[in-house]
Amino acid sequence: MSSHTPAAPAAAHDAEAGIVGYVLTLVRTKGLKYIGVSVVNVLVGGGLLVLFQHWMDAVEANLVAVGISAVPAYYMNRAWVWGKRGKSHWKKEVLPFWVFTAAGLVMSTLFIHVAEDHFDRTTTEGKLAILFVQLFAFGVLWVVRFFVLDKLFHVEVFEDDTPDED
Repeated sequence: MSSHTPAAPAAAHDAEAGIVGYVLTLVRTKGLKYIGVSVVNVLVGGGLLVLFQHWMDAVEANLVAVGISAVPAYYMNRAWVWGKRGKSHWKKEVLPFWVFTAAGLVMSTLFIHVAEDHFDRTTTEGKLAILFVQLFAFGVLWVVRFFVLDKLFHVEVFEDDTPDED
């Protein structure tokens, strides 16, 4: 007579299925909206980057393009992806979003400096290289930002924790 106890790998498999299930549900419910907002932001930010290079160097153009395109990206993500209305909460919504935006700006600026050393920014090839490295830098942070913002944007705000405080 043998006694059979559940193996540890089965428990690990159940935990993995839970995480995978959670991620798949999150991607299906909010991920497609997040992708849609990102496509709009890439078109706006990338278009501004290319346009502003007519009047300023690529680093300055990147700074201005990111600064402009991040504002509608924040509000589109907040309202459409996470369904948030009303005043934004500084620590749980605004600050994390702008920290990721600033990190992307720093990374993309560094990558653009490198691209400028290898390409002439006045040529189509140079503009495309600069656009590519900007997109790559923000793309690196894109997935991480989705999961972090999902956690932060779903923290309930109570009366004693209003958006105006802090």
